[in-house]
Amino acid sequence: MSATLQSTRLLLRQMQPEDAETIYAYRRLPDVARFQGWEPVNVQEIADYARQLQSHPDSLTTLWQQWVFIARQTNEVLGDLAFKLDGNKQQAELGVALAPKHQGQGFATEALKEVIGHLFEQYRLHRIHVSIDPLNHKSIALFERLGFRREGLLKQSLWFKQQWCDDLLMAVLAQEWQA
Repeated sequence: MSATLQSTRLLLRQMQPEDAETIYAYRRLPDVARFQGWEPVNVQEIADYARQLQSHPDSLTTLWQQWVFIARQTNEVLGDLAFKLDGNKQQAELGVALAPKHQGQGFATEALKEVIGHLFEQYRLHRIHVSIDPLNHKSIALFERLGFRREGLLKQSLWFKQQWCDDLLMAVLAQEWQA
């Protein structure tokens, strides 16, 4: 997906190698990294992944598509989001990370609305889901605001950061999103 999306305050596009320093600066913070599955070990890892995405433009079902959202007024990267389509291109999984200094201002909600709408429209997806640690109250509230509903809680189903964790599944169907 090589599209560029815009909302009132944001520009959304695929992550580029030049975004790596900014992304690493907030993703390495303990409060951000705590619930993230992708914890890049350095700036180079992020830049390399951006180059990999650029060299494999049709990797929607094999690679997580990593996008950044940028403030239109300041051209500053505020956060990133990722999605991956299933093998049949019927469903997608989604995730998001936001720099702490930009939290609580509606940027993640605005970015996700654009991307979710685009995914449903562009790929005619049936369902988009997220996997959230039940202790991540901010993410749960974010996805509830977006109309995602809780589908289930899998007790100690995920080996994550050297411990068994619960996994809260939330999703929205295309018909629910359109409503």
